[in-house]
Amino acid sequence: MGTKLAKDAYPEKGSASDFQCFGPPATKDGEFDAVKICDLGCFTQDGKDTNKYYHAAVVQHRKSKNWYAYFEWGRTGAARPSFQFVACGGEQDAVNSFASQLHSKNDRRGQWVTVAGIRTLRAKPGKDCYLVRPMATRSTGLPDARSIKINEGAKPKPVTGNAVDGSKKKATKRKSATKTPKVDEATRDLLRDLSIATIAYTRGSMADESLPTQAAIDDARKILAEAQKRQTKIGDSIKKQVKDKKLLEMTTLMYGRIPKRKELRAEPETWVLTKDNVLLWSNDLDAFESALYATDIEQDDEPVNPLSELNLDMKWIDPKSTTGKWLYKWWPTATGNRHSYIKDMTIRNLWEIERHADKDRLKKWQTTICKAKPKIAERPLYQPKTRSDLPTATRKSYKDSNTALMFHGTRSVNVRGIMKESLRMPKELVGVVISGAMFGPGLYFADDWKKSAGYTSLTNSYWSRGSGSVSGRGAFMFAMDVVLGQPFVAPHAHGYTAPPDGHHCVFGKAGDSGVQNNEYIVFDTNQQKIRYLAEFDVG
Repeated sequence: MGTKLAKDAYPEKGSASDFQCFGPPATKDGEFDAVKICDLGCFTQDGKDTNKYYHAAVVQHRKSKNWYAYFEWGRTGAARPSFQFVACGGEQDAVNSFASQLHSKNDRRGQWVTVAGIRTLRAKPGKDCYLVRPMATRSTGLPDARSIKINEGAKPKPVTGNAVDGSKKKATKRKSATKTPKVDEATRDLLRDLSIATIAYTRGSMADESLPTQAAIDDARKILAEAQKRQTKIGDSIKKQVKDKKLLEMTTLMYGRIPKRKELRAEPETWVLTKDNVLLWSNDLDAFESALYATDIEQDDEPVNPLSELNLDMKWIDPKSTTGKWLYKWWPTATGNRHSYIKDMTIRNLWEIERHADKDRLKKWQTTICKAKPKIAERPLYQPKTRSDLPTATRKSYKDSNTALMFHGTRSVNVRGIMKESLRMPKELVGVVISGAMFGPGLYFADDWKKSAGYTSLTNSYWSRGSGSVSGRGAFMFAMDVVLGQPFVAPHAHGYTAPPDGHHCVFGKAGDSGVQNNEYIVFDTNQQKIRYLAEFDVG
């Protein structure tokens, strides 16, 4: 094994930039023998309030070609962490020193358990156990460590235009490939701004400015689902939730895997996976995922058309066009003005969006509802008198199925992810009431734009409080076609996982359901599709 050198000192009279790092990165606990760089995290809150990290790498001096194992540690996000080199007799010796030290911090300090359906390590009594943090990009370690990127569990990229032959590395045309969509200037500027802001938000949300991998985000979503299941057993009391050992264990696993920022000695109510924090975590995970695919994790020979990457068609709407005149007039007036703190809307820009995956998405629901011929008892307010944007042949089915143009507000950093993935439904529908989602884990829409504005990045919005905004841009809101069918009027807040029999959505009715403004909730993603996106200001 190698020889430990003095702490906080570079060998060979060198500097940090004199050393080269290598991949692949570690992505799983206990598996260090075939990797050359690793990030670990230790999140404990049992009176210690520690959120520590440990970084390790197999490195080589660029000039002398000597091999070393490099280790760095400190509080997650520390400006001046400690570090140490281990001088090794060769590459394999460095790999062995690297792996041995990581085993001592990881699986030798823990015992294998299953938390939220995830096999993980729990610290042995009296020990701090560091868990592997699967990082797509990293900000810890030597400067060259930033060049080691991987997105474990990454979703496949859409095939458009030309495909690349893996053996010849030459572009070859595919007959079935779709044509690369054109991007107008206003749309290109918007997508660029959203990408930059989403990446910046994700890095700023992390204690160390890194980006978690897709696999880490997928695991985090599993943890959230299990946390909600646990809440159904504990009840709605926040005091009980912050003291629950299983919720605390899930929280520790979440922060151990994803180094999200947490203030030192913050109150448990602000970071434990309680009902008040689930929606915030969920929205953040969507933003983190969007940032992954707006980042060049894997370099391509050719730049990716932003619309191809998002798998949609999108165009800016001229205010002087027929559609533009209609939307600019209707959208700001679609309100009952119950939220006095939100002033009048001024639309900056409008876009029309057609997600390729949404083609014919609504038809099945519309056909089923129309065949049943329900007597629709409740219809949304403030709807346009006519839908000139719909083909004449479809207008009757829209009316008979109670398909309406509804609003959905979101933080600006979540806009890109919604365009790419549509609105998300949890993989498991757990019947709980969470803050910001009084009627269960469905998809929420409003018939009053001011209700939806409360979820946007407006500085005075009720839920976001201005977070997740884009510099130089207004707030954002979608208008979406939603098949409502026969709504069920909820008598009070309740964790619905589906509307009662004979109904097609849950209706949180103003004055009857304990809400100030109408809310419509559907539990099937095929009941909605994006039509328009508005960038707006209020005042």
